[in-house]
Amino acid sequence: MEEHYKGFLSQVINNFTNEEFLVNLTNSFIIFIFRFAIALIFFMIGRKIFKNFLSRYYQTHAFKAIDSSFRTFLSSIIDTGSIVILLIISLLIMGFQHTSLIAFLGSIGIGVGLALKDNLSNFVGGLIILIFKTYSVDDEVEVIGNYGLISSIDVFSTTITTFSGDIVTIPNGNVINNQVINYSKTPNRRMKIVISVAYDTNIDLVFEVLNSLIKNNKNILKNPSPFINIEKYNNSSIDIAIKVWTKNEVYWDTYFDILKNIKPTLDSVNITIPFPQMDIHIKHQNLYNKSS
Repeated sequence: MEEHYKGFLSQVINNFTNEEFLVNLTNSFIIFIFRFAIALIFFMIGRKIFKNFLSRYYQTHAFKAIDSSFRTFLSSIIDTGSIVILLIISLLIMGFQHTSLIAFLGSIGIGVGLALKDNLSNFVGGLIILIFKTYSVDDEVEVIGNYGLISSIDVFSTTITTFSGDIVTIPNGNVINNQVINYSKTPNRRMKIVISVAYDTNIDLVFEVLNSLIKNNKNILKNPSPFINIEKYNNSSIDIAIKVWTKNEVYWDTYFDILKNIKPTLDSVNITIPFPQMDIHIKHQNLYNKSS
């Protein structure tokens, strides 16, 4: 056994000290470096050309005519596809045989598919969102507790810009497996505002002035008709609920306009919005024995 290993080791040493072997090895290394440099230059130049071409294409009327939600999804697929194409061509320039490359990419694809199975569900989720139009870019939505506007729909995720300015990225797979509220889907939208008044307030007068406030707002729809009634009896106040319908595009303007005018309207008829308060009854007791 030792003689076998010694023979193998001496053969390796002879090969590495053989002049012809070293010349061939050097030539192969130089050719590899040369091909690698060409492949790298090709990839970088090709990437730059693709970026310039795609940026011009994204500005064309044909691309802008596509639905805004599908544009972001399509652009992310095109960008990823261009990188894959350039990478394959670069590997061919480096000397990889196309049959070996196909087999290699196939095995890599299986491994990546197993490792990124969650991303596959995210990709399918993105397709479902686009096909069934769950939401579109600029829609006002609430997804998994995140409330804001849709900024973009990419291959694997959806980006929401919240009203506080936060950028939230949610995997598409999570979106389709959870409740999505799209406030922009319907033309009309109902708002609910709750105010509190004191217990000694004339409730009929409250209803009268609030109805007058609603009638003077041109954005509030008459059908469905507005609804005002008692919502709840609290410890120190009575809650009055105002429920009205308005067009979706003027919802927030109407909401803030009503909020702005509620207090002046109530003040004009001497109706106050009470502070939280508690009545305390003290019972007199002779706690100390005077004789002591």
